[in-house]
Parts: sequence; C-alpha cells; structure tokens
Amino acid sequence: WREEHREHHALLNTFDDEGFKDPQMREDVWIQHKKLIPFYGQELIHFLANFQHILFVPIIFFVGRIGIVIDSTLTERKFRPWTVLGNILHVLLHYSILSQTSYPIQVYIVASFQQAILSLQLLGNHYTKPWNPVHAATEGNYCVWQILCTQDFVCPAWARWYYGGLNYHYSHHLFPTLSREYFHITTPHIQQLCEKHGLPFIEIGFVDCVVEMVTNFSEVRKEFAKHGSGSIALVYT
Repeated sequence: WREEHREHHALLNTFDDEGFKDPQMREDVWIQHKKLIPFYGQELIHFLANFQHILFVPIIFFVGRIGIVIDSTLTERKFRPWTVLGNILHVLLHYSILSQTSYPIQVYIVASFQQAILSLQLLGNHYTKPWNPVHAATEGNYCVWQILCTQDFVCPAWARWYYGGLNYHYSHHLFPTLSREYFHITTPHIQQLCEKHGLPFIEIGFVDCVVEMVTNFSEVRKEFAKHGSGSIALVYT
C-alpha cells in the first residue's frame, strides 16, 4: 500500500495508453470517469457499470472492509515473510478481540461501517475530479494539478481526529511528509494562494460529497451506455 500511495501522490488521477498510472484510484467494480471507460474490458464491469450509481454506497458499507483486506493481500508486489506474518497476526488479533464479545458479527459490522465512512471521505477527495493523460498532468505545474484533482472536507475542529487530518487533503497532497497536526495551519495559506492565482479551493460537506459522487457515477453510466462494448453491456443498455 505504501508503495502504491507514493505513486498516487506523484501520478494523481492520470493514465496512459496502457491504463491507470494512479494505482489507488482504480477499482474493478465501477468506473468513476468517462475517460477511463476504454480501460474496462471485462464483461462483469460492463454489467455493474449500469448500476454503479446504485451499488456504490452499499458496496462501500457492506463489502468494502473485506475487499480491502483481500485486495491488499492479492496485490502485494513483493513476497516478504513478515508480510505474511503480519496478515496472520491481523486475523488472530481480530479473532482475539471478537471472541471476547457475545455479538462478534455485529461488532465487526459496526467497525466496518466506521471504515466505510472514512473510505467515502478518502474517495471523495478525488473521485469527481479531472483525469488526464500522464504526460499532460506531469509536464505542467505539479502543485496546480494536485489542487485541481483534490478537495477538502468541511469538518468542525472537535471532529478532526475522526478523519486523522485527511479532511485537509490539499495539505496532504502538497506537503505529503508534513505531520497532519499542522494541516490546519497550512490550509488557510493554501486557500489564500488559490484565491490569488484563480485556482479552485473546494471545501465540501460529507453528505454533499457522497451525493456528488453518486451523481457522477450516474453521469459516467450514461456515457458508458453510449460507448460500452460487450454482450452484457448491449443487453442492459
């Protein structure tokens, strides 16, 4: 994950002729931008794309946690004995915690729902933002591209801990090695610079962001219906 996250920062919302350059902004079960449609050739995604605006939030809440664990295990780039050991200890830790309650399934579901809220916030920072070929994005101004492809979350001071500071996502992308405790200090300066140079500085509420993402999925679905290929897509469009 750490290696992919470095690429995510360097190649935010970019692609080339072969596919995604930003590995952390791709999922195999939905298409979040019309420019990405050509990279989805599987029949399953052809089917799911027709309902992605309906399935997006339920998938995040009910399957997201399990999906992250499976995906992170299967996409491990290097075999490291300590990685396998870490996964085993992760499972054992879950078992040891859940075995102490009379309602292990309910506790796991509640914990998964908490992660789902954080996942929606992290996805919402970028999902409705522009995508461009990697050369167009990286040959220009790096800071400008980070700003154009990011947005912050409106969050009261007492709730910042919940998002771990990542509600200040402009600061996170412009100063990736800066400790998050300082993001609330750097963010006003970033906003002033954006206003000075005519760049967007967007702060959005959680509910508004989820609505924005669902609406975006619906628009991409309509575009996919025009250009989608494959037998299943033809049947359902």
